[in-house]
Amino acid sequence: MANTPLADRWLSLVRVCAQMNQRIEHTLSDEFDLCVTAYEIMEVLWAEGDWVRPGEVSTRTSRSQPQVSRMLTQMVDAEYVDRRPSPGDGRGYQIRLTEAGREVFRRAAATVDGELKRITDENADARGWMA
Repeated sequence: MANTPLADRWLSLVRVCAQMNQRIEHTLSDEFDLCVTAYEIMEVLWAEGDWVRPGEVSTRTSRSQPQVSRMLTQMVDAEYVDRRPSPGDGRGYQIRLTEAGREVFRRAAATVDGELKRITDENADARGWMA
């Protein structure tokens, strides 16, 4: 059985997303020593602007709680994220971007935007999905 038009559109979207993720992952790694997961977490923390619990971050990203926790440990070690105990919950903690994390994210966001523009210029399917 041949694909339906709906399945064809879905496959187009899958391929475009894979291409975007691969190129952005490569660019973030080369220029900022970041991965897409770290970038996505930083975007949530940037938008929040204040202390937030890690569980809230994982619900606002495409990442699982264990993925977020592992990445946050690395981001704390890199001094991109501050961590403190949650008030009233001795087992939990809160996080936020440090000034260094905010600066890296500012620069990385501009780079990601430029890469997305290049991808959409080069790829008609990407243009169709991103327009």
